[in-house]
Order: sequence, then structure tokens, then C-alpha cells
Amino acid sequence: MLLDRLIFQGHDTFLCRNNWLKKGYDFIEAGGNFNDDDAVVKLGVGKNMVTSIRYWLRAFGLTDETDTLKPVAHELLNANGFDPYIEDGATLWHLHYLLVSTGRASLYHYVFNELRKDGFSFSKTQLQNFINRKCAERNSPVNENTLNSDIAVFLRAYGPSGKASGKVDIEEESTGLLQDLGLLVVNKNDDTRYSIENLERPELPWQVVLRVIIENKAYGETISFTDLEVAPDSPGLVFALNEKGLFHKIEEMIAHFPAAIVYSSTAGNRVLTVKKEQINLTEVLQEYYGQTV
Repeated sequence: MLLDRLIFQGHDTFLCRNNWLKKGYDFIEAGGNFNDDDAVVKLGVGKNMVTSIRYWLRAFGLTDETDTLKPVAHELLNANGFDPYIEDGATLWHLHYLLVSTGRASLYHYVFNELRKDGFSFSKTQLQNFINRKCAERNSPVNENTLNSDIAVFLRAYGPSGKASGKVDIEEESTGLLQDLGLLVVNKNDDTRYSIENLERPELPWQVVLRVIIENKAYGETISFTDLEVAPDSPGLVFALNEKGLFHKIEEMIAHFPAAIVYSSTAGNRVLTVKKEQINLTEVLQEYYGQTV
């Protein structure tokens, strides 16, 4: 995936809090406009936070550049949606996928799709150099202060209670949306190094993996196992799944859809066949969440 433009700002140094996406969704649904003077009052946050909420809605792919809500926003956050208050881990994993694959927050796309191919462990300096190199390749230089701010927010967003970045707002760090995923780990012996390792991740529901496979436009009916592991926006890369973990998710899918999903391995060529027309994804998600929309 080649991003149309690189974006490393817009959050005003605020990571996305647990209730912000729902708060922003309800605000737009009620006819609110982020540019209005009373947006601060209606959202109940400071002026800079209004800007940040708007940014995160776009970054998570819930709104477009005109602040129009996308179908996935209604599906998740509507009062009758799957998980309006984002209480289920499956929703967090899906939102993480949207954040990375939407590409609106360029840093997140590059970290999960490319940086980790060079190694699971990295320092802040390595991450800075990597992003600067990507920007140079695109002839799209980035201001160092802007990049440093974006990296700091990234490390706080995924790190354990924000411990990855020194003195920060205690309230904000205890309510970060993505921290419970446990994706980013701070090195115990060197707190200047971080890692996002490929693991089995039994806590990741197979339904989420199936969803991202079906909705990935780059995947046809037949998908190589390698593409599921390391192709752009693949479940292997975005969810930091190791080979065993990915295969286990596939086994779970097959157990539920033995006729529609087939895995084969011939002469070392591992292939997953997904007959998308035979799978009602909405029903799969309704069954998982135990509700209907």
C-alpha cells in the first residue's frame, strides 16, 4: 500500500482515550460540527481535545475528511451497534487494524507493515531514522519536532499505561484505548528499547482475523499463507501473529466454515481458499457479540 500522503500530526499530543470515539460519534450523529464554537461544551473537553477527537475518528477510519461517519462507525458505535462503548477485546483489535490499514496515521502503518520486518525490537532513534528514510523516499520531508511528537504518542498509545515515555498525564495514560492489547513491550533491561513480537495471541478472536481477510481488497479467493503472514495489512503483520498463531486462527475458521474455507499444502505451497460469498460476515459478528443490529 502506497499512502497518498504522509501525516504525522493532528492529535495535539493526546492519545485516543477510551470514550473519545463514542463521544465523537454521538456528537456527529447529533449534528455537531467540530468547527463550531460550542463544540467544546457539547463534547465536554478542552479545545485541543476537540481537535484530537476529530483526528482520531479519521485515523481509525470511522469518518472521512469531511467528518462524515462511515458504515463501520455505525456498525460499531451506534446505540444498537456491536459494541458502542468499546468494551470487548475484539473491537479493540478491529480498531487497531483500521488504524494501521487506513493509513491516515502514517507512523502506525509503517511500524506494523514495514519496520517490524527489519526486527521486532527497536529504539526511538531507530524508529525516527526509519520514518525519515521513508519520507525521503517519498520526497516528503517531516519536521523533526512533529515526528518526535507523533512517536511519543505512538509509544504511549501502545505501551503499558504510558510507561514508555516518562512524565505524562496520569488520567490520560490510564484511559488509553489501545494499551490493553499488549502489543508494545518496554525492554526490562533497557527502557529505551521497545519490541512488538510475533506471538500466538490466543486472546485475538478468529472472527476478527476472518473479517480482515474478507475485507482486504488485495486478497482474492485463493490466498497464499505467506501473504497472510507478510503482505501489506495482513493479519500476520498488523496483529503481530506468529506462524503457529495464524495457523490456529485458520483452524478455528475452518471448524466453523468447513465448506467455505479450505487450507491446503502441496509441495510446500500453503494456500487458503475462502469462498467469501458463502460467509455472511454480519451474522458471524452478530453471533460473536451476541446481538443484532
